[in-house]
Amino acid sequence: MQRILASTALMVALLLMAVSPASAELRIEITESAGVQDKVPVAIVPFAQDPSLPVDIAKVIEDDLIRSGRFAVVPRNRLPSNPVSVNEVTFSDWRATNVEYLIVGRVVGNAGTRLNIEFALIDVVKQQRLLGDPPDAQGRVTYCCNFQIGPRQLRRTAHSIANLVYEQVYDVPGVFDTQFVYITSTGSRDQQRYALEMADIDGQNIVRVLEIPRPILSPTWSPDGQQLAYVSFEFPGRTAIIVQHLSRGERRKLISIEGINGAPAWSPDGRRLALSLSHRGSPDIYIVNVASGQMSQLTTAPSIETEAAWLDDNTVAFTSNRSGTPQIYKKGLSTGSRAQRLTFEGNYNAGASASPDGSKIAFIHNDGGNFRIAVQDLGTRVLEVLTNGRLDESPSFSPNGDQILYSTKENGVDVLGVVSVDGLVEQRISLANENVRDPAWGPRR
Repeated sequence: MQRILASTALMVALLLMAVSPASAELRIEITESAGVQDKVPVAIVPFAQDPSLPVDIAKVIEDDLIRSGRFAVVPRNRLPSNPVSVNEVTFSDWRATNVEYLIVGRVVGNAGTRLNIEFALIDVVKQQRLLGDPPDAQGRVTYCCNFQIGPRQLRRTAHSIANLVYEQVYDVPGVFDTQFVYITSTGSRDQQRYALEMADIDGQNIVRVLEIPRPILSPTWSPDGQQLAYVSFEFPGRTAIIVQHLSRGERRKLISIEGINGAPAWSPDGRRLALSLSHRGSPDIYIVNVASGQMSQLTTAPSIETEAAWLDDNTVAFTSNRSGTPQIYKKGLSTGSRAQRLTFEGNYNAGASASPDGSKIAFIHNDGGNFRIAVQDLGTRVLEVLTNGRLDESPSFSPNGDQILYSTKENGVDVLGVVSVDGLVEQRISLANENVRDPAWGPRR
């Protein structure tokens, strides 16, 4: 359930209003539980590129595929040759390595010019080029997907290539070119500072969106990735729902009324927020028009209703204790719609996040006294516990619905975890000397 703290401090000034680079570095560690048994063997040949370029394209692609937990990448020192085009590939050399796929490419240009990145994905078993352009007039085939970019776009383009490879192999869009936001806290109890930061999903390009000496909670992305909504304690006497435009750094106080102002969630159409307000007594779910601020009350039961998540443009899931224990319900926005209970297994299910297609929810589940991340198929009602921590919370689906980002504790420190929806691949994301929590996975860019 949403934890709301009382705030009686005087108004404090913001330390940072606009988006700015941060100097900290996230550390990502792959920790597989059962592990993927049938990883796809792939070889990524270093791209032919000018040594002055600041990014090793092939290394970024390699790191992306390794972090997915679903590819076995051949080390560079074991590559039998270094072709940079399909025409240079000798298939007999590669069959001996037992690789199924081969990636080759080149970068034309240097750090002071516009760049062309060309790559090819090759099925070694079938001896076929995949993702490719048609042969030229002489029947020659070389590369796929010519990217024309500036030097600053090298890393992001490498992520895009990894996305194409992942989708070709697994028929699921990749999420390597996505971002996530999270809350950090540093300092002692009396001197604590809170920051809202975002980073690429590989932990690079950390940007500090906001820093204040008061708590920040529950960040959530707009569907277009241009805005964040979150709870701030910076104002005296009450919390506030803030909407912030990322590229412009503009912040707007959307709601700040008596009682709880908590747990915002963007609608899929990007025009509304579902949130929890308690100005009329017990917390209820309200729908607020982001542009006008006009709001309507969705739930009216004499119980605690919070932590909304949109299943589609007209249906909201939320946590309620109306049955005596926290459980997840859903309710349509139409007049006369009745709340329906979704979770029945266990005495605590809360904090739902909906998959992009609305077919699954991830949430906090009491598993023998441990609070862990579970996922439930809304069609079959089958529930599966994915994590093994004691205090796992704040689940957030990836844009392809294949992974879940969440908060957990490790050796008494708040860190982040990523788990695949089948529970086979896990990662830990930590920040030196800082607690990291309340993550939200951003949309595809």
